[in-house]
Amino acid sequence: MKESAELESRDPGEEIVLDDIIDLEEFAKRGERPPLAKGYRMRINGESYVIHDPKPTGREVLTLGGLLPAEEYTLRVKRPGEKPEKVGLDEVVDLRKRGVEKFKALPRDQTEG
Repeated sequence: MKESAELESRDPGEEIVLDDIIDLEEFAKRGERPPLAKGYRMRINGESYVIHDPKPTGREVLTLGGLLPAEEYTLRVKRPGEKPEKVGLDEVVDLRKRGVEKFKALPRDQTEG
């Protein structure tokens, strides 16, 4: 498969590409680093989505979640036991790093109270 070959070429010799969809929240809660896989299931504002790129940008995450135009949203990544961390539109999020649990996006014009 071309897609698997591309993923393997990014991380040569380290591990075998799983032919599965990996649930990021499940691995985060177990404190484990997700393996290289065909796809990654993640939650954006409580909804599940699958992405095939293990290193999407903030813009790509917002687009996947249908939150457009992306410039009108603030994206945060949640890791277990930590406060949500802001992700810039052109910032890359490595989904294979230990602890990426889920994403939360809020409209930029939203006010408190």
